[in-house]
Amino acid sequence: MSFLRFILFVSVLSFAGGRLSAEPINVLFFNGSYEHRTYPSALRQAMSDWLSGAKNGTAFRSIYVRSERQGALASALMENPNTDVLILDLTSRRSAIGDGDREALRGFYSAGNNAIMLDGSFGIRSMRVSGVPQVKFPGAENSSAALLANQVASIAKAGGGVLIGTDHSGWQVGANAALRGLLPDAQFRGTTNPSTDGQFLGEALLTTFMPVKPIVLLRHWESVPNQGEAPVGQFTTFSGAQIQLYSLVEAADKPGGGRKRPYISASFDPGDARFDIDSEVAPEPQLPDNMPTRKSPPL
Repeated sequence: MSFLRFILFVSVLSFAGGRLSAEPINVLFFNGSYEHRTYPSALRQAMSDWLSGAKNGTAFRSIYVRSERQGALASALMENPNTDVLILDLTSRRSAIGDGDREALRGFYSAGNNAIMLDGSFGIRSMRVSGVPQVKFPGAENSSAALLANQVASIAKAGGGVLIGTDHSGWQVGANAALRGLLPDAQFRGTTNPSTDGQFLGEALLTTFMPVKPIVLLRHWESVPNQGEAPVGQFTTFSGAQIQLYSLVEAADKPGGGRKRPYISASFDPGDARFDIDSEVAPEPQLPDNMPTRKSPPL
């Protein structure tokens, strides 16, 4: 990495945290999925632990909580009032999200943490599948870790909010139960089979914290081709406000040529940049026009 690119990269890291200081982004990583031999809690916690260790512990402060009990999410949010980014790891056939949890989620959103990211590829981010090394976190070339960090950093950059992660149809029960608390008419659906006929829309998933090659992420998704389709379009929030969900990455099912199905969507506009999903080049981080001051101490 050249000196100029290094300076640019450091600038993007500062921007991603929504701060001018080196204060870490506070993450609450809530795993509401039931224990499974391919999806054990220890492997899910590895993602949270990686965040806490990134950049020598100065980038993120991630707290991991796992429970299948309804009400546990509400308790975790109450115990961690300074949360900037809430990760809901919900790949399950039954729901750990009850009415009280949805009410707490609405309270978190209403407190100003109103960026939403929905990820149908999250389930295979850290798993144990014999003969499939791509699902071992942090992934080839640290790609799975980079994607996770980019997601968290981009949500923080947008002001804080929630990432709801799940998998393919049948395993979306918990995720849709949580999503209904914020967007009653939105839901994950279906099962995808990624082809090279696709694009990343915007740079959020590829550069916000650390650069990652699109092709490496595609190879991961192809290794277990059962991502869920994330909702995109205009929706009404629980409060009656209108919100737009934008696709951040989409692909047609194999062999390509059909409708491009979104894997990850978000409530912030990704911009005009486009990157082929099979590109072997990681985008260069871009210097933001204005440095934000969210949660920065007074000058």
